[in-house]
Amino acid sequence: MKTTTIADAKNHLSNLIHQLENDEPVHLTRYGKPVAVMMSENQYQKLMKPQKSLHAAIQNWRSRLSCDEESAFNADELKTLRKESQGREFSWEE
Repeated sequence: MKTTTIADAKNHLSNLIHQLENDEPVHLTRYGKPVAVMMSENQYQKLMKPQKSLHAAIQNWRSRLSCDEESAFNADELKTLRKESQGREFSWEE
């Protein structure tokens, strides 16, 4: 990601906008410390798009997987991945 000072960004705003249009975000710095990021409208819209829930993302991933794909787990593999544990001891009393 490109980095530039706020002063340079102000002096070269047109060139900076062209870089942003090519989906290249730019870090703006003040006294060498990052203070802001400029990005294209396209990148901004991607960030603002409502995110699916984790459950929806997993369901989407599962729907795209067929049972015979290498990345799919069979029942025996899942059993070895899951650790059966007794958990921890707990008491309501102190």
